[in-house]
Amino acid sequence: MSTFDYANQALRRDMAAYARALRTIVEALPEARALCDKVLKEVRLIQALLAFASSPQIVALTQIAYTISNLWAYREQSLARTLGFTDEINEARAYRNEAQRAITFLARHASSDPLANELTTCFNNIVACLEEEERLLIECDQAIRPHAENMEITRKRLNLLIAAIDARLPATPETATILASYSEASRLLHDWESGVPLDERGITILETCLDLLERASLVFPSPSLNPGWGGMG
Repeated sequence: MSTFDYANQALRRDMAAYARALRTIVEALPEARALCDKVLKEVRLIQALLAFASSPQIVALTQIAYTISNLWAYREQSLARTLGFTDEINEARAYRNEAQRAITFLARHASSDPLANELTTCFNNIVACLEEEERLLIECDQAIRPHAENMEITRKRLNLLIAAIDARLPATPETATILASYSEASRLLHDWESGVPLDERGITILETCLDLLERASLVFPSPSLNPGWGGMG
């Protein structure tokens, strides 16, 4: 197998595996976002309850609630990269710790204070949601992490194939078609290293690239295509 044949096959394998990983994420993320929605509703209820009281302790609880409301799912372009979910996982853990801190604080009053009881219920619900969200995010991270770490070599393989086609294949209509297919795949993956969208659009991009590569069916039969770098194989 020549250098170019290997690069072509490896590139298709990379993209197919990446598409499978994205499917896992696309199925899990809506559930994770739904959990974020539940957390935000509990925060709003907490804020409405706290409006009926005033003390330094209430100020502290208000600040905890505000911190928890700043969830990744509502920030700009939260789903536009595929470099793993370490930040989101750490955020879920940190916010869960904040909610547990509030529960510990409220435990001093919950037995006799109806407001404290209601607030404790809210923060307990938040803890449960954030625990489940963290589990889903870890699943997503494990699915995408190998491909995030492999993005650079995938891009290099694609660039190698485009350069090889342009430099070594004869200038025929068939060659032009193959080159156009690979160039289109390169265009679609121009932001590969920063990630394709983590939704159905991302899967469509990857599947389109796979289709382009399969239709090109690039095999380098000509000896002139094999650079003969025997010492570097």
